[in-house]
Amino acid sequence: MTIFWAPLLHVYQPPWQDLEILKEIYKECYVPLLTMLERHENVKLTLNVQGCLLDLLTRMGLEDAREILRKLIHNGKVELIGSAKFHPILPLIPQDEIIHQIKLNESTLNHHFPGCSLKGFFPPEMAISTNLCQIIKKSGYSWTILDGIANSDKWPQDYIQKTESGLITFFRDSFISNMISFSKIDADGFVEKISQMHDKNSKNDYYIITAQDAETFGHHIKFYETRFLGKVFSLIEDRNDIEISLISNLVDHFPIHKAKKPIKSSSWSTTTSDIASRVPYPLWASPLNPVHKYQYRMLKALYKLMATVEKYNKFNGKNSEFQNYYKTARYFYDQSMHSCWLWWASMKPMWSPNLIYKGADLIMKAALNAQLALINLKVGVADEDYGIIMDNVEKLMTEIIDQEAAGQKVRTYGDF
Repeated sequence: MTIFWAPLLHVYQPPWQDLEILKEIYKECYVPLLTMLERHENVKLTLNVQGCLLDLLTRMGLEDAREILRKLIHNGKVELIGSAKFHPILPLIPQDEIIHQIKLNESTLNHHFPGCSLKGFFPPEMAISTNLCQIIKKSGYSWTILDGIANSDKWPQDYIQKTESGLITFFRDSFISNMISFSKIDADGFVEKISQMHDKNSKNDYYIITAQDAETFGHHIKFYETRFLGKVFSLIEDRNDIEISLISNLVDHFPIHKAKKPIKSSSWSTTTSDIASRVPYPLWASPLNPVHKYQYRMLKALYKLMATVEKYNKFNGKNSEFQNYYKTARYFYDQSMHSCWLWWASMKPMWSPNLIYKGADLIMKAALNAQLALINLKVGVADEDYGIIMDNVEKLMTEIIDQEAAGQKVRTYGDF
């Protein structure tokens, strides 16, 4: 019997990340982590790098990590997978924008890693729905990775599931992944645990997938890239019962069966009680969160405003004034899809008025330029949508002040 361990790391920073903090993460995590992967011959790692982070690193001239990563990909140690460029919660945004964000990310990855093959797809925060599975499949991906809570069937450990649409669905082991993320298990304990999970007398091989934010290793937990990951790779080198695998290669070792039940709408932060309450994405869209209420009023109005601008863009490609405002609106609109400003408003326990404002600022910039584009055409068709956005900006700021005054937040962060 062989245990196949397929590790996945997710690498992301929001488009407005403070440059000094990004440099710190780059120094503490990205370079040491990739350098460690170079040192171990038995490394196999599935990696999601969000396109917006690649843009940030390039603008800052922090490109050493990219060159190391190119070597790791070339040597077959790392596989890249697709995602949505600015890290939106995909089930919560319009379908046209889902497809747009996926294509933006593909374009960015192909720019930095020409010819890279993207078989798998990482939905940001592992936020999934049955409709999103269909879009991922139609976008050309063969598999996606989800949190274990999304699985409705028997736990797949010696076979692989696929949806009705034909999309292969892999599931991370949430329990063990969280043990790693919160340093509740050391390298020796992890290797021992996965080797003892199944009956050694079984003739079947088994697999386990773990997934974390890459920043866990070195930034959130200092030197964790060597103290945990590096040591795990070293320990497995000396064993013949555990094999490290890219997620894409698991299909070569296990049969694929059609799932009997659809996946559950969820994320990697969703609990069973959230699902019972029909709140699948609680940190980004909670019906009981008064801050989320105003954020979504702004977003929904912006969706309508931008849809109007897109309609007029089809017939005004040569109008330079319109195009200048349209392209600026689109630039900020793409970034405004990011999930972080909603997460920082969740109060579970994340709370940062300044980071909520950074998200609101992107909404306002997109809305302003969209409205200016329409004014240039002398049409007033979206005045109401623009007014809703600006009205709810004020209400959002008032709600933030009220929440702060009432002491509702659990944990507060500063300007960064």
